[in-house]
Amino acid sequence: MKNYPVKKNQELEVDILDLSHEGNGIAKVDGYLLFIENTLPNERALVKVLKVGNKFGFAKVMKLLQASPDRQELPNEALLRTGIAPLSHLSYDKQLAFKQQQVENVLAKIAKLPEIKVNAPIGMEKPFGYRNKAQIPVQKIHGELTTGFYRKNSHTLVPIEDFYIQDPNIDQAIIKVRDILQRFNVKAYNEEAHEGFLRHIVVRRGHHSGE
Repeated sequence: MKNYPVKKNQELEVDILDLSHEGNGIAKVDGYLLFIENTLPNERALVKVLKVGNKFGFAKVMKLLQASPDRQELPNEALLRTGIAPLSHLSYDKQLAFKQQQVENVLAKIAKLPEIKVNAPIGMEKPFGYRNKAQIPVQKIHGELTTGFYRKNSHTLVPIEDFYIQDPNIDQAIIKVRDILQRFNVKAYNEEAHEGFLRHIVVRRGHHSGE
């Protein structure tokens, strides 16, 4: 059996060195990579190891010991857990810089075109409430129809009503539709029992018409 420098459920202090393309913080323990949600470069954190693989593992933050000056307050931690807004803890100007760097990395390392210049992204004045289409999963939780989004790499629904990046009117429409369906006892699809039929609520709002 291969020995790794970390073990599952082990707690340890780490320094965050970089961000992965998915927005997870990257730490190294004796050269072994750990990916850690809700961490940023130049932060130090007490983390708990969740999973250990051959080349890398995953951990979660137990306590943030030193915060980055680029960290901003999270509107809702569920946005990170579900991957809806994986950089929502990072200041917006740094989010734009991160995206530019990702494109540069792809061009240089994958396309082998390092000579191509990548211009700085054009940011939004208000980088929230802008998406005009939503497809939101529905599950029955504790006897109630519940809307939200799946936790990363799972079909476990995390209840969410304010999706932050969607048009707020879409969020309100989803809640109203969900409550009507609940009143008429419409069944959400159950993967284990293979019954019910409601999987998603889809809402689209006209960008110019507002309809």
